[in-house]
Amino acid sequence: MQEVNSAAILAQLRAAGRISVSSLAQRTGLSRQAVTRSLTVLESAGYAEITGPDREANTSGRPPQMVRFCAEAGYAVGIDVNPHGIRVIVADLAGETVGDTRTVLTRGSGTSIGAAVRDQVADTLADMAVTPDKVWHVSVATPGIVDPVTGVVTLIPSMPEAAGNALVSELRELVSCPIYLDNDVKLATKGERWRGEPRKEDALVFIDWGERIGAGIVLHGELYRGASNDAGDIGYLDLVVDPAHGTDADSELGPFERWTGTGELLAIAAANRDGEGPVTLTELNDAAQRGEDWALSAVRTVTARFAKGVAALRALLDPEVVVIGGDMAALGSVMLDALEEALSNGPLRPPRLEISRLGSEAIAQGAIRHSLTAIERERFESPSVRRE
Repeated sequence: MQEVNSAAILAQLRAAGRISVSSLAQRTGLSRQAVTRSLTVLESAGYAEITGPDREANTSGRPPQMVRFCAEAGYAVGIDVNPHGIRVIVADLAGETVGDTRTVLTRGSGTSIGAAVRDQVADTLADMAVTPDKVWHVSVATPGIVDPVTGVVTLIPSMPEAAGNALVSELRELVSCPIYLDNDVKLATKGERWRGEPRKEDALVFIDWGERIGAGIVLHGELYRGASNDAGDIGYLDLVVDPAHGTDADSELGPFERWTGTGELLAIAAANRDGEGPVTLTELNDAAQRGEDWALSAVRTVTARFAKGVAALRALLDPEVVVIGGDMAALGSVMLDALEEALSNGPLRPPRLEISRLGSEAIAQGAIRHSLTAIERERFESPSVRRE
């Protein structure tokens, strides 16, 4: 019973940050004596600090005794590793970001990706004056197909040098806490549901649409992974791809990615602009927002193709909402309007379409969310038996 009481009190304390003992008793339905006993346990475990009375409280009689949640007792680390760079976020136990670093990934420099990640985490912690033993959980996001149980990357065409267990094994040299490795889009889906628009949908698809294309699928309120943890890898769809478009056996991209990704979009845009040279996504976006025909035509062409993949997901899953993230989300309403128009011609009622509020931020935030959830489960559910 003491463990149950402590867990209930800790949940309220974490939510409030700072709260009076009497308020904890009211919110948990426990007696003040039971709350006090549990707070003693939590204080000895380092999760709570009993502070002085609140002298500024507008109450008659004795000022209320206050308790503070010690969010700095431990830290969660979220890492986004991709072909372009490394992002490291450090959050306290309340989920507040206290450290955030980015670096360009220099591939082929002689330093392995695993070592580069380890060194950046070490530098980030050192800048914060946080020792590695204060890190309670690490979650790493990476492209490709990942076995989250073993921490092994089984397929990663965009960064083949990161295949295997190098990322986890290098980090184990720095920290002794649990380390979790997962696909970046799956963690981005968690981040979108946590930090993006408040989302309570039981059926949702988050699509990261850029040069590569992948989806995170939420069914019955839970992330659906499939038998091999690669459910939603829609970049490899070929049933909806126009056979006349051709294939490229040497490409790192899947058929659907080659047909609808940003590389194809920019190639079409450059052709539409009468051979004036390559087009960047920023130039295309600016021109599309100005209503220039060559840009709008490229967006509509690729979006109409992309709609076929969304229609396939709709037919199979019938999600309440499809959230578009990745580089294409920067096109905003121009892309969304074209996608809605393309889907409106189908026989099935299309899902609600939205643009991610987080963009690429969703990946690292999803990694943090996973680590915080793991900490809650492993350390907070029965704190009286989890003392350091």
